[in-house]
Amino acid sequence: MTGRFAPTPSGYMHIGNASTALLSWLHVKSLGGKIVLRIEDIDYQRCKKKYTKSIFEDLSKMGLNWDGEPLFQSDRDENYLSVLNFLIQKDLVFACSCNRKMIRKSILNKDSKYYQGACIKKNLPLDGPYSLRLKTWKGYPVIRRSDKAWSYNFVVVIDDASQKVTHIVRGADLQECDSFQEHLRGLLGYESPSIHHAPIWLGPGGQKLSKKHGPISLKDYFQKGWSPEALLGAIAAGLNLKKDKSPCSANYLINSFGSYDWNKSSVYSSDFLPL
Repeated sequence: MTGRFAPTPSGYMHIGNASTALLSWLHVKSLGGKIVLRIEDIDYQRCKKKYTKSIFEDLSKMGLNWDGEPLFQSDRDENYLSVLNFLIQKDLVFACSCNRKMIRKSILNKDSKYYQGACIKKNLPLDGPYSLRLKTWKGYPVIRRSDKAWSYNFVVVIDDASQKVTHIVRGADLQECDSFQEHLRGLLGYESPSIHHAPIWLGPGGQKLSKKHGPISLKDYFQKGWSPEALLGAIAAGLNLKKDKSPCSANYLINSFGSYDWNKSSVYSSDFLPL
């Protein structure tokens, strides 16, 4: 059994990240499995090395250690190209010259929320300055953008298979990705992992917790004097892993994790952690 934690180093780890990381870690460790770390840094404009370094530090402080060497998406362009070529050989990909403005206009004109595939019969060159889309799914989702940047849904499926991930825990806000990713696995002959969704931490007004609500990164809390154990205790209480907010370690929570209720979809942060 292999789980994974796959943060994007576009900022410092925050409470929501730590909550998902904790559930991912507990899920596989309670089953005697291992957890691997993947740094999802394909967005070269937003992802920074200082954030990657901080992720390593924060996970270690929280006792959420990983197994083996981290995988960096920025090192895997050849792997993604190989899979793309496989799909091209199967005639499952087409090039698209439509920009976002054109697509929005097309959707409005046809009263549909999905792109209608205006370029699917144009036979534009696949090696041209165009985005590449999949033919076999509603809305013809982008696999690679015109600037050669890979789509999240495409690379995450490849990486989960490469890292032999069998158990996935990710935020409830990513649940809408499940069906398309499963479709991609079918096209590529990959096995399907077990997937659970972690509760979303909410700020004032019931919106997803974000920087606009104040300092929410783990570093912010550490600077305020919080210990890793105190943070874990508060997060665990918010997730209903324990009845009170008393400090604890990740290892302390393993034995009681088997009865975790995955139906919990959100946590009001103000009930457990001051902003």
